[in-house]
Amino acid sequence: MDKKRVWKLLLLTILLFSVLTGCAAAGKIKEDGRKNPGPAQEKTAAPAVAGNQVRAGDNKVMEKEGRLIKVTFHGDKEILFALNDSTVSRSFYKQLPLTAVSENYGSNEKTFQPPKKLDCGDGREGACPKGTIAYFSPWNNVCLYYGDAPRYPGLYVMGKAVKGAAQIGSVSGTIKIEAVTEKK
Repeated sequence: MDKKRVWKLLLLTILLFSVLTGCAAAGKIKEDGRKNPGPAQEKTAAPAVAGNQVRAGDNKVMEKEGRLIKVTFHGDKEILFALNDSTVSRSFYKQLPLTAVSENYGSNEKTFQPPKKLDCGDGREGACPKGTIAYFSPWNNVCLYYGDAPRYPGLYVMGKAVKGAAQIGSVSGTIKIEAVTEKK
């Protein structure tokens, strides 16, 4: 085999491995090079509602517009997410309410599959810090992050937990996802 062919084969193998590892490619170092805080340093942001807005834990203000969702598990445990205004989030929101089976994937996320693939038209691919809800389009998975995940092709950020983020790691079994229509 010539060197050029060996390099092509090596690059193809690396690319295939990257695709197959999916959302679980999270590292222990953030994109800016800093280490992730440990569990003792975790802060769960309480929602601050003012008019038609929700202030998420990263201090970004998201328009509420009825796009708050609640994930219920183990009967009475709840996590509240504020969705961003993207086609991915709107597409997901239209499928609610739904019941799904959650699975642990890697060491940083819980996943479940919505009934239909989501529209990623104007979605924003990006890194997913702890407390993020995202969509991994190649596998049709909605991901709830209890650990940080780096930017990854096909990983679309849908929103941020505004209540109960510390509970994401405890999500298991059958979960219920529904729209929140009244102020909490």
